[in-house]
Amino acid sequence: MLLVMAGQLPALAVERSNTEDAVALVNKAIDYLKKNGPEKSITEFNTLASPFNSTSDINKKGDLYLFMFSAKQVTAGQLVHGKNPKIVGKDLSEMRDADGVYLIREIFKTCNSKEGKGWVSYKWPNPVTNTVEAKQSYVVKVDDFCIGTGIYKP
Repeated sequence: MLLVMAGQLPALAVERSNTEDAVALVNKAIDYLKKNGPEKSITEFNTLASPFNSTSDINKKGDLYLFMFSAKQVTAGQLVHGKNPKIVGKDLSEMRDADGVYLIREIFKTCNSKEGKGWVSYKWPNPVTNTVEAKQSYVVKVDDFCIGTGIYKP
């Protein structure tokens, strides 16, 4: 009987970062970039255990991570990926989401818009839930770079 009851417990909800958390993380990354320069920042932002990419005072839920591209050339290759270092240096301009949206091109376009920042919406596999979910990335152009992070929308 205990096994039957245990099977009826509701699934635990995954706590997710929100838009304010994403903006705050990107702003802290921008401050770090301006203070420490590109070389040191790229090394820090690519470190899996960095406070930008893991549970910390600046990433309280630990579900955010940074990514960064050249703002000059969409095909230049990814400079930073805080969760998947295997794709750093690769041209991802042809990558599409589940609906066919060229998400890197959209990120590049948003960074190079008049505002130089904004949100890009797409669908992407969530590694926590193992399902394709709506995702939004907040991106900002800083000098020659496009830096951002993304949140999954429930």
